[in-house]
Amino acid sequence: MLLNSTGVVPRSQHEEESALLRRKVEELTKNTARLIVEAGKLIQESKQLSAQVKSLESPSTKPKWPPSTLGDHSKPAINGHLKTGH
Repeated sequence: MLLNSTGVVPRSQHEEESALLRRKVEELTKNTARLIVEAGKLIQESKQLSAQVKSLESPSTKPKWPPSTLGDHSKPAINGHLKTGH
C-alpha cells in the first residue's frame, strides 16, 4: 500500500496509474518527435519559398529602365517596327 494526499492507495492501482502515465509520456514523446520533423519540413519549405521570392525580386529580372524613360519604344512592335501612333 502507498500513501497519497487523499489516503492509502492500493499498490495495484498505483501500478496501473504509473503504467498509464508511462504510456502517455511515450505518446507525447512520439508526438513531439513528429512535430519536430514537421517543423523541420516547414522551415525548409519556407527557405525555398523565400529564395524563390528573392529571385523574383532580384535586380537582374527587373527592367533596366523605368517605363517612363522608354518613350515610344514602350509601344508594341508591328511587323518588326515600333508603333509610333501615326
